Amino acid sequence: MEKVIHVFEKLERLSLFLAQISIFIMMLLITVDATSRYVLNQSIIGTYEFTERYLMIAAVFLSMSYVMKIDGHIRLDLLIERLPKKVTNVVNLIHLLLEAAFVFAIGYQGMSMTYEVWIQNIVGTGLIPWPIWLSYIWVPIGAFLFTLRLLLEFMEPILAHFGKQKEEEFIKEGEGL
Repeated sequence: MEKVIHVFEKLERLSLFLAQISIFIMMLLITVDATSRYVLNQSIIGTYEFTERYLMIAAVFLSMSYVMKIDGHIRLDLLIERLPKKVTNVVNLIHLLLEAAFVFAIGYQGMSMTYEVWIQNIVGTGLIPWPIWLSYIWVPIGAFLFTLRLLLEFMEPILAHFGKQKEEEFIKEGEGL
C-alpha cells in the first residue's frame, strides 16, 4: 500500500507542478498583453480565450487533489464540531465516500466529453481555432486524481484502526506467553 501511495503522491506533485506552470503562464500572458496594449496599442490575439478556456481549467482541476492533501478546501464545521467524536468520524467517512462518488462522476463525464470532442476534432470559436479537447482533458485528470485522494483519505483511518487492533492482539499474545 505504501508503494501505491508513493506513486500516487508523485503523480499528485506532477499535477500540482503543471497547475503552477499554468498559473505562471497566465500571469506572464496577461502582463505582456496588458503592457503591449498600453505601450504598443496592440493586444496579443487569443490571450483571453487561451487563459480562460485552457489555463484556468488546468490550474483549478490539477491542484484539487493536492489542496485536499494539505486540508486546504473550504469546510463548514458549525454542525459537525458539536457532535461526539465517534459520530464525527463516521460522518466524515460517509462524506468522503459521497464526495469521491460525486467527483468520480464529474471525471467520468469529463472523460466522455473529452473523447467526444477529440474524435469529432472540434475547435474553439475564438480568434484562434484551438482544439477543445485540450481544454476538457484537465477535468477528468484532475477529478480522477481528486477521487483517488478522497479514497486514500477514506482508507487512512480504517487502516489505522485495523493496524491498532492487530498491534493490540500481538501485544496480548505476547503477554500470554
